[in-house]
Amino acid sequence: MLYAIRDEQGQITSLSAQPVENSTVADIADPDVIHFLSSNSEADSPKELLDKTDTEVSRIIEDLIDLLISKQTILFTDLPEAAQQKLLTRKLARSAYKVDDNNQTVMNNSILGDDDSILF
Repeated sequence: MLYAIRDEQGQITSLSAQPVENSTVADIADPDVIHFLSSNSEADSPKELLDKTDTEVSRIIEDLIDLLISKQTILFTDLPEAAQQKLLTRKLARSAYKVDDNNQTVMNNSILGDDDSILF
């Protein structure tokens, strides 16, 4: 269940999975909930919000997989071959295409990332 905390004007200021003081039950399809969740985007519906955040979430998952591999929690070879190929392709593309601190595109011709070892 979803719980909303509202300000004096009735606008949602916080959402929680657990009931907290001054919270009320909220429905994910409620226009106020959708507005709160999409306040940093132009999404008008839950589907549009999901579509707009898919890329961001996929990058988070890629970074999580990289972290798990670097901590030796999982082995890259434990992943299905199709997943290995997709991850390698995306890692190669991400290492070749980076954005600097000024939000400018920087093309990198090296396929090795900053944290990768030199293979000699």
